Amino acid sequence: MTWALAIPKAALENPAARHVLLCLANYAGSDGRGAFPSAGTLSDDTGLSERTVRLKLDELAQAGWIAEGNQAIAAAHIDRRDRRPVVYDLLIKRGATAAPRPERGAGNSTGCSSQQNGVQQNAERGAAAAPNPSLNQSTLSLREPFPMSLEWEPNPELLKAYARRAGLTLDQFNAVAISGFVLHHDAKGVAQTEKQWLAALVSWVKSDLARAARSPVARTGGSQRTSFDDDDTSWIGEEGDQ
Repeated sequence: MTWALAIPKAALENPAARHVLLCLANYAGSDGRGAFPSAGTLSDDTGLSERTVRLKLDELAQAGWIAEGNQAIAAAHIDRRDRRPVVYDLLIKRGATAAPRPERGAGNSTGCSSQQNGVQQNAERGAAAAPNPSLNQSTLSLREPFPMSLEWEPNPELLKAYARRAGLTLDQFNAVAISGFVLHHDAKGVAQTEKQWLAALVSWVKSDLARAARSPVARTGGSQRTSFDDDDTSWIGEEGDQ
C-alpha cells in the first residue's frame, strides 16, 4: 500500500516495526481495512520471529498506526476460533491518502508475499480476500483431526443436532460442563475430528447428568468429573453424520 510506503522514516523509526507495517498493509484493502495475516505469515514475510512480529504489532497499535478491526472477516473464512488471526485496520488518515498500488509484475517493493492468507497477487486492491486453500482445508473440515485446545468451543448448530439425538437440550451444556470437558482433554494431547469431540462432549454431559441423578448431592455438570466413557456414542445415529 502506497500509504505505508510514504510514511516518513522520522515518523516510524523502528525498522522492524516499519517492516511489519509494510507487510501488514500488503494484506489490507485500498481503504486500509480487513488485514488478517497470521503471525506466522508475517514472520515468513519479514524474516522476524513470530514473537517479534507480535511485539511489533502491539507497538504499532499503541502508537496509533493500526487498530483491531472487524473480527468477523476472519471468522467468515476460519471456523475454529483458536486458528483465527487478529483482523487489523490500518489508520491511514495518519499519513498520506491511500491510493491503489500499481501492478509491479511478479514482485513488489516491500519484499512481502501477497499469496498467503487470503490475498491473491493479481486481485484488485480492496477486493474481498480469497480463502487460503491450504489453511481452509485444515481448519474448516469437520473431518480433520486436531488436539483439544483451551480456546475450543463447540459448533452450536452441530451440538444442537447431537444433543437432540441424545435426548438432551442445549441448556444442559452449560459453561461449567464444557470447561470441565475441555480442561480434561487439553492435557491428554489426543487428536480427534470436530464430530468426534462433539460426540465425546455429549457422552460427558450425559454421564454427569446420570451420576447427578443417582447422587443425593446435586452437582454442577462437569465440575467434579473424574472419569467417563468416551466410547459411549451409541446414541449418535445418522443425524450425527450430517
